[in-house]
Amino acid sequence: MSDRSIQKFKEYVQKLNPIDDIIFRKMAESKEFCEEILRTFLQDYHLKVLNNKSQYAITSIERRSVILDAYCELRDGRRVNIEVQNADNVNHQKRVRYYSSVLTTSLMKKGESFDNVPEVCMVYICNFDIFKENKSSYLIKRVIDGSNREVDNGLKEIYISANINDGTTLSELMGVFTKDDCYSENFPVTSKMKYDFKYVKEGNKMTDAMKELYDIFKEDIDQEVLEKSKSKWIKEGVINTLIMLVKDGIISVEDAAKRANLSVSTFQKYLNEKM
Repeated sequence: MSDRSIQKFKEYVQKLNPIDDIIFRKMAESKEFCEEILRTFLQDYHLKVLNNKSQYAITSIERRSVILDAYCELRDGRRVNIEVQNADNVNHQKRVRYYSSVLTTSLMKKGESFDNVPEVCMVYICNFDIFKENKSSYLIKRVIDGSNREVDNGLKEIYISANINDGTTLSELMGVFTKDDCYSENFPVTSKMKYDFKYVKEGNKMTDAMKELYDIFKEDIDQEVLEKSKSKWIKEGVINTLIMLVKDGIISVEDAAKRANLSVSTFQKYLNEKM
């Protein structure tokens, strides 16, 4: 890998943050990272993650399969799915409903008692205010109409607005998630992992963390493509990856065009060719 290729890749990675899928999926491989952020999300500072999986696929031949950004099993038996969402271009609530039902179904054996249905928590991190109430988080509860009595069926939905700063600890964590050079002593694991992915310490070498990102990236971007003409680079490399992310609802067309250094109309043409 040439110095020039390394530099181009470094420049791209330094624009990314944990709110971006390519960074989050690697960070979510760390049990310590999942534990640190979930303690804030669930307001449970004794929470313990027993097992975690990044890009956890639940496949089905007859039905739509899903890939969970992060899946965690907690010591108390709860199961948690963490999703990061940059683009506001899908029906988020129905997506959460579907993901939670597929996850729950995958955890149950044929003929097993409904008493054994595990508690499932869906944490949906949005880089926008999904309900437009200027809140950093929304906990969805089931209540009986008229009495407002809360009823619990074991499903918890938490929507987090990463773009809202209300001075809370959660907002501080979301600053680390979304802002380029924002780190926090209150979130040492998240901050260190973010820094390790984004920067190198000396010379033009890549850190091990950056190499892991490049291994993901190179499935769609051959290192030589970075050295070729812009048109071929677009067709064979980064644009294919960005088109995939747009189709999956992970980023918007506008964000993808910006990352590819293209106009929105030009990127839309490439997207239309792949539809």
